[in-house]
Amino acid sequence: MVEYIINEKKVSIPENWVECTFERFLKFANLLKSIERETKEIKTDVDEWEQALQDIKDNTKILSYWCNMSESDISMLDLDVANEIMTTLSFLNESYIPINIDSFTIGEEKFILPEALMTKSSFGRYIEAEQLELHANMLDKGRLDILPKQIAILCKKKGEEEKLDDDLIDKRAKLFEKLDMATIWDVGFFLNRLEQKLMISFLTSREKGEIQKQEWPQKEQ
Repeated sequence: MVEYIINEKKVSIPENWVECTFERFLKFANLLKSIERETKEIKTDVDEWEQALQDIKDNTKILSYWCNMSESDISMLDLDVANEIMTTLSFLNESYIPINIDSFTIGEEKFILPEALMTKSSFGRYIEAEQLELHANMLDKGRLDILPKQIAILCKKKGEEEKLDDDLIDKRAKLFEKLDMATIWDVGFFLNRLEQKLMISFLTSREKGEIQKQEWPQKEQ
């Protein structure tokens, strides 16, 4: 974290994905959506001066959020400090390159990612795959808020049963909002690939079952 003293208040600004929690990033993403909606409502034939004013207004909102200060206080911020903070936050504009992980820890609790290729297919796994497919579709529509629940569906503690109840999934989804964004991206990337493998594994298994039924000799009446 990079720390700044603004109006005698210490402000901590993340400088990479590890230092940024999902909870904080989600609120920022929602702010950007709000700014985008407002921008679309503004006439498109604005001149450079009007566009510059709009950019200042947008950046003021962004700084207000990350510094947890009012827009009026931010408007009085030294320009060099404002530019420095925006530079610190520039990692938000960069694509994150996920790394391979097989587990993650939050607090003292360790959660294990499922194997990338399932050796068995069960109805419970099929239900999980359907849930993940639904969540993946929601992610495609910009619903970042479902990422913690997507992770809670498949990531379990060692020895836990295959299917978790909905209350525990919801509880863990809330806990996972405190995860850093690097871990969220890493796990989310893994689960999106796993979702496809689960569906393929289940459908292949079901198809084989149908073939076996057809080949099994029928009892004579």
